[in-house]
Amino acid sequence: MGVVGGTRQPNEAGVREKPQRLANLTRLRVLLIGWVLVYHLELALRALPGAPLAEAVVLKGYLGVDGFFVLSGFALFLGYRHRPPLGPAGWAAFVRSRAARIFPLHLVMLGLLVLLVAAAVLAGVRVNDPQRFGAWELLMQALLLNAWETTADHAWNYPSWALSAIWAGYLAFPALLTTMLARGAGFCWAAILACLAGLAWLGAGEDGAQLNRTLHLGLVRFGLEFVLGVALARLVTVRALDAWLVTGAVLLVPLGVGLDIDVVVVAGLAALVARLGMEPPGSTPPRDLLWRLGEASFGIYLCWVFVEAALILALRMGEPGPGGRLALMGAGLAASLALGWLAWRLVEQPAARRLAGRRTAVTP
Repeated sequence: MGVVGGTRQPNEAGVREKPQRLANLTRLRVLLIGWVLVYHLELALRALPGAPLAEAVVLKGYLGVDGFFVLSGFALFLGYRHRPPLGPAGWAAFVRSRAARIFPLHLVMLGLLVLLVAAAVLAGVRVNDPQRFGAWELLMQALLLNAWETTADHAWNYPSWALSAIWAGYLAFPALLTTMLARGAGFCWAAILACLAGLAWLGAGEDGAQLNRTLHLGLVRFGLEFVLGVALARLVTVRALDAWLVTGAVLLVPLGVGLDIDVVVVAGLAALVARLGMEPPGSTPPRDLLWRLGEASFGIYLCWVFVEAALILALRMGEPGPGGRLALMGAGLAASLALGWLAWRLVEQPAARRLAGRRTAVTP
């Protein structure tokens, strides 16, 4: 998640234009989110036990988050390499812009969930795992500190743990960007190898979770993949990657899924991000459906808990059977995409416009 941008090239008058857009990176966001969604849908519905191959692919869907983490670092580097946020003032301006990007939608979705839980309690509806809805967890989640080893419970709008990790990346990004810009290709290759080694170590835990780490060690998982994305973007911009080699490395995704080795899948996803990042950018963003849904990826991700609540109610009403569970999976996916798009149009975009206007109004 993050800015999916390209370069800020000076025009003939020497004025920097808006970053060029890499549309396929934006489209990739919705494909990664879709993989995460079908993973959660399968956990809730168990709709694919009769299709072992499809179930094996779907149950690796949590790695869509890893692809997102790599993409976040990659896209931020492309968007800011020509305008690094230098010094305390630059860091503060960058952090404010990133906070304006994620907090309004996050807080609105969290507030709606608080109202939903309160309404359920007042109506006498049984709430699953009521201990998840405590005051401490609510505070940590509102501040996006819930992935910083502050809680052990997947509470409230629990997918926001990934947003919490990305928020940490935003705080560290100016220093990381400055470091990468000052280094050459050799340093970037060393960083990539170190990150992959770290991910291999993280995935070798005795609990068998591999890279499916969230509230505990999720920040380590994110940090390694975020740095991996930044280093890859640096190599792309200095033309230190061979397009054919990177294209071939994308095959690590199905290989890793087949071998059940998460770090191999992540290496393939990183290659996919890099390959798409090597495509020539367009001067104006497209307007196709995948691009729009990619722009709405934050909303799609944060709306999942509401769809999950509806699915739980549907299952309480009776066993739908195998066909019914598949239908519920399709409906849940469609509802998540639709709600996320609405959240983007009705909350995220208006909030971004208001905050941008406010910053312009106070700028001398």
